[in-house]
Amino acid sequence: MNAFLPWDRGTLSQMPVVRSGLGNFFIQRNRPLMWQEAEEEASLSFYMLPENWMKKPDKLKKRLPEWLEWAGSSGQLWLAPEIRRIYAWRPGVPETELMRLFWKEQKSCRSMIVVMPDFGKEDFYEEIGEEADCLRQFLGEDYGALNGLLLISRVLENEEIQISLEEEVPYYAHIYQDTGLPVICAGTAAAHGFDDGICIDMRPGYRIPFRKLPRKLLYLDMTSDPEKERLLSVKRKDICYVSALNFLDTYVRKRYNTNRY
Repeated sequence: MNAFLPWDRGTLSQMPVVRSGLGNFFIQRNRPLMWQEAEEEASLSFYMLPENWMKKPDKLKKRLPEWLEWAGSSGQLWLAPEIRRIYAWRPGVPETELMRLFWKEQKSCRSMIVVMPDFGKEDFYEEIGEEADCLRQFLGEDYGALNGLLLISRVLENEEIQISLEEEVPYYAHIYQDTGLPVICAGTAAAHGFDDGICIDMRPGYRIPFRKLPRKLLYLDMTSDPEKERLLSVKRKDICYVSALNFLDTYVRKRYNTNRY
């Protein structure tokens, strides 16, 4: 992940790279100061923006896009709230490792609904194959506590059916053979059987069928869409909405504060 932070003189003065003089070189060149932190769960590249960028919003808006394009080519982007107040930016869906961390931090739920991404495949079997790869990377072997698993697929959104695809998808067959849990695929959420469960929304632009969602759902929005949050807060007050961006704000700041000295 590539994290962009505002100027922080206190932190900057504590960094060995700055005390050695190298940091002053970056600052004088009017470029972000960069450093990396690698841990088992995820690696982070930090970019501290120059002080005059934060003081001059027009300059920040002019210079920041080229850095976002450059950093974005190597991974996920995150902008600190102070920067987002100046520069309009929409986060992408987090990398799989971070989505797993976000999910693992929540309360344990016995049932799960996953709104799968739209991979854009015209062929039905190609699309569900991409979905299966995505779910395997996200869920792995951590399905033993579930007694319900429902996948919302774009290729079934016009169909009023629920189907099981163990014969077509080896990973789904593995889950069934391991636990007896069928992986159900459908075009929309099921209103019954998933109360007090969790929903993982990985699809940007997904139109939430709020009337069909189960009661007291924990809704983890990996797309961090403010319109989804607004809809659920107005139409479904029994549902607890949490965005990935809020999780990342806390996660990145914690890593930054822990490793900065």
